Amino acid sequence: MQQGSQLVILLCGGDKSSQTRDIKQARLIAKSWQEQNP
Repeated sequence: MQQGSQLVILLCGGDKSSQTRDIKQARLIAKSWQEQNP
């Protein structure tokens, strides 16, 4: 994600068995962060 001139890197993860859930959670975290930091 880019916030102005800053690059924000979100590190989230797990193993292959939780990959789909981990991606959904990372997207929710990113969306929440973007809403709180317009």
